[in-house]
Amino acid sequence: MRRSGFTLIELLVVIAILAILAALLFPVFQRAKGAAKATECLSSMRQLGVATQLYLSDFDGRYPQTKTTSADPAVDDSDGGIEEPEYGTVFELLAPYKLKGLVCDEDPDPRGLACATLNPDAPAVTSYLVTGYFVFGLNESQVGQPAATISFAERRSGGDTPYCDTLYRPWWNRLNRIAPEDDMNPETGAVATTRHVKSNFLFTDGHVKPMAWSQTWAPPTVDVHRVVR
Repeated sequence: MRRSGFTLIELLVVIAILAILAALLFPVFQRAKGAAKATECLSSMRQLGVATQLYLSDFDGRYPQTKTTSADPAVDDSDGGIEEPEYGTVFELLAPYKLKGLVCDEDPDPRGLACATLNPDAPAVTSYLVTGYFVFGLNESQVGQPAATISFAERRSGGDTPYCDTLYRPWWNRLNRIAPEDDMNPETGAVATTRHVKSNFLFTDGHVKPMAWSQTWAPPTVDVHRVVR
């Protein structure tokens, strides 16, 4: 007599094979999805670079200024002494240049909803941060090493204590005993140091590079956050 359909054992074998295939393919799909998100974050950061270059072209080479003028903010603001007054944010000044790349898909809170809850008076934040050296009245001619100077980084968000500002100050670090905070702490500081295993950084010349935190800041030998004039 001709048999129709599958036996229970055959069905179980098929199910087992499908389960094995799913287990093998799932990590592949997850890695592909993660790679796509990381690429999108890189693209968003490149848009920041383009917008900044357009701004420089319109304002005679001067970077968007949101703080009082200082020739050396690392000294003048070492204790937070010239944080006020504040003239908006860099991202507000770049907004007219059709800047859309302020959200990274891998950022757990790209629009800073947690920050708005924790501190309603905090500035509207994004996935990104500007390096503090650039907001105190800096001209592009004063940046001595554009290809080796970070201008934008990724903001640390998520968790109970997200970083709730639009800029970070490299001179506020563990070596500065009078700094109000430690913006350069790799775990609790300003920058998302491990969002994509590494973190994306925009350099002053416009290129974006994923880097480990120790490749950007490891005093006294490594510091690509500081503007060398």
